[in-house]
Amino acid sequence: MQFPIAEACVEIEAAKLMRHRACALYDAGQPCAAEANMAKYLAAKASWEAANVCLQVHGGFGFACEYDIERKFRETRLYQVAPISTNLILSYVAEHVLGLPRSF
Repeated sequence: MQFPIAEACVEIEAAKLMRHRACALYDAGQPCAAEANMAKYLAAKASWEAANVCLQVHGGFGFACEYDIERKFRETRLYQVAPISTNLILSYVAEHVLGLPRSF
């Protein structure tokens, strides 16, 4: 059980580091769009994975209304589509960071 929980912790910390990098660039008046997009992507992914691990660890109790795990699980899915979807973030990174041609 501890490996999936530890992996979720690692992903959350990576998202926090990217967020701090984006904030530092913003505070310094530097361009930070790529870092902000990457931070949002990593946070959405880490949130989803942590919720999935939580549900898995709790088993059937994860669907019981008393624990709110099922509700949190559904809410974390929202972070992958709002306010900007992970597909748009990946498109931005591909075009602006990697210099790949624009896809249609």
